[in-house]
Amino acid sequence: MEYTLLTIILINIIVLIGSLLQGLIGYGVGMFCAPLLFLISPNLVPAPLILISTIITLYMMVRDRGHLQFEQVSWAMSGGFLGVLLAGLILKFTSKEQFELVFALLILFAVFISLLGFNPKVNKVTNAIAGFTSGLMGTITAVGGPPMALLYQNGDIKNIKANLTAFFLFLNIIALITLALVEQISVNTFITVGLTLPGIAAGLYISSKAHHIMKAHLIRRWILALSAITAIIAIVRYFN
Repeated sequence: MEYTLLTIILINIIVLIGSLLQGLIGYGVGMFCAPLLFLISPNLVPAPLILISTIITLYMMVRDRGHLQFEQVSWAMSGGFLGVLLAGLILKFTSKEQFELVFALLILFAVFISLLGFNPKVNKVTNAIAGFTSGLMGTITAVGGPPMALLYQNGDIKNIKANLTAFFLFLNIIALITLALVEQISVNTFITVGLTLPGIAAGLYISSKAHHIMKAHLIRRWILALSAITAIIAIVRYFN
């Protein structure tokens, strides 16, 4: 698909804000960008957005590696791997029309569990469950943040960012391999991502400067509200 200059600018603005959120609180690029990019073109989700997320998480892993608690996220990685494999099978046998409905419903589900506000205990079982759910949702919709974010919501923000970054970097790599195997990645995917590099760079730069200014809990609420609205729009469009 060819994009006009105005569309490219709009995509970069969306990616910039998503990169900013990811840089500030450890997740958000999928939750914020996926619904909006999907409305611009379904071809932007999931493969291009997962590749964008991989670039962001790779940078953040290098930046925040000193705060990583690998023992806590290793079980989540195992669960996430299984979730990604199941998502690959779903994408293999699901039509584009079904995908749009599944996408919207999973977005609403992600918003719902984020609004529950419960405080799950962090252990091997909850890590595996959250990882599996994140892997499944993240591969299908590029939105896998809420399950893992809920699990680590009461930790120190530096540890939260490092742990989530390590998990999503691992998950993104597995997801990209899976999507390639089911022929969901092409040369156009890399060309599209290349067009978003200015937005990625700007978002991460601003996040490094605004870290002490922004309030993470307000950002989370804003993400959830916008995601719910855009998911509802996608559902309405599906049935019309």
